Amino acid sequence: MLRISFIFLVFFFPFGSSFIFEKTVAPLSGLGQLVEAQNDRRVSVGMDIGKPGDTSRLAIKGIVFDLTKNVPSSENDFVKMPGVHGSMPSLSGGLHSLSIVQDGSFISMEGNKVVKTFKGCWEIVWRDGDPAESLLCGFEIDQDYKRNDATLPKGKIYISFSAWTSEGLKKAQNNKERSMMRANTALKRKDEELAKMAETNNLLRKALHYRNAVSATEEYYMEPNTRMKSIPSSEETVHFEGDLFVNTKGQVWTNDLPFGKHVILGTASLESAKKEV
Repeated sequence: MLRISFIFLVFFFPFGSSFIFEKTVAPLSGLGQLVEAQNDRRVSVGMDIGKPGDTSRLAIKGIVFDLTKNVPSSENDFVKMPGVHGSMPSLSGGLHSLSIVQDGSFISMEGNKVVKTFKGCWEIVWRDGDPAESLLCGFEIDQDYKRNDATLPKGKIYISFSAWTSEGLKKAQNNKERSMMRANTALKRKDEELAKMAETNNLLRKALHYRNAVSATEEYYMEPNTRMKSIPSSEETVHFEGDLFVNTKGQVWTNDLPFGKHVILGTASLESAKKEV
């Protein structure tokens, strides 16, 4: 019987140490205090709905809300959020209510149309050791909002912005600068080699310059250009309370949590809003 049990364990758990004793993923140290510090922070958010390159756009402006520390009292008061209700809830700083100060609006064929939001809440999701993670806001809308072919669909809507510590942002910006310099140097060398290839009539030299141009192109694509472009400049962030810097550019998306498909609806913008005295 002992022999059979041993064979069972070896067969079904060949990587037992990593499966059974998997290390727990931890949230950012001090995440709770960082979230607490954002209480009553007022922000203004805009949404630009539509697929990239489409001429039809739905531009919703003027959504203003406060980040509160209030915890929703029942499931009917909030939408499910990617952090708390996702695959790694321990990485969320907790679910808190959004207080809507002003509804957004857009210009339709019928004139100015107000976008009503419900069950708003927010969270910060951050894994320990990562230089940046996400500020997430979620809410529901009870109808489709359309402008030409662009649609903000009825249901759950999420807005996410990358969030950084000052140290993480500085390191990322330095890495971006070095990476972009290498990429630009590679592009310049490619263009120079192609120009030399066009100028010479020597077939061997043409082949040499062509090979050099291909090598430079490969060097360019080795750089993580798309990822680097997502790193904001200091002017593209808003300094929240504590050591928290939030990207002013984000994404609008929807997902039927916890296992639904992630569907990008457009882009979002964020700026700090002053409270009236």
